[in-house]
Amino acid sequence: MAEDTAPGEIRRSDEVVAGLLRRILDGRLRPGDRLPAERDLATEYGVSRTALREAMSNLTGRGLIASRGGSGLRITAVAPERAQEALFLYLRDNDLDYRSIHEVREVIEVHAAGAAAERGDAETALLLSAANEELRASGEDVARAVAADFEFHRLVSVMAGNEIFSLLLSSLRGGLIRVREHNLTLRAAHQEACDSHQAIVDAITAHDPDAARAAMASHLSAVFGYWHGD
Repeated sequence: MAEDTAPGEIRRSDEVVAGLLRRILDGRLRPGDRLPAERDLATEYGVSRTALREAMSNLTGRGLIASRGGSGLRITAVAPERAQEALFLYLRDNDLDYRSIHEVREVIEVHAAGAAAERGDAETALLLSAANEELRASGEDVARAVAADFEFHRLVSVMAGNEIFSLLLSSLRGGLIRVREHNLTLRAAHQEACDSHQAIVDAITAHDPDAARAAMASHLSAVFGYWHGD
């Protein structure tokens, strides 16, 4: 059974993590770069091998370094899924006021709707329409309605042709779970979502970015109102 790392060693390992993170953030270490040998790093930071291995375990767990066969540890590119997962968990686990999330949605989703109208293709527009039909058919099945609503907004971001839109909106899903579950139990809110989604579909299909942005802005305003009981 392995010995536990002493508290002092954990603190020293944090110093190593912080130091290597600074190198990654300022570009001195880039994806594909090989880390110095374990002995050299231990000497550089003045830490034991135990503390250094703790630091390497930390960075590996974050997806920032990985072992590449016999070539040692190398810096890895952060996968979009990891960035998305981190923000998703942050929003899910912190009691943020929906107003903060709503303001971010307005900035991203209104613009994304306009971009989708300019760049979207007919095939994805059909999927968008199908997602709205699924929302209409969900009735009182809240879980089904929430999934359909998320899929609709995800597809708009996909049609916008900007992968950062998709990453950020997927990340926001964690902060929108309660809002969607609450609103989509309300018959009026459910109907508003279906009608607004259809207006968005029509504007995107007609390649009318102004109408798409206006429809999305109106929809998000209504979502905010139902959540706050306006």
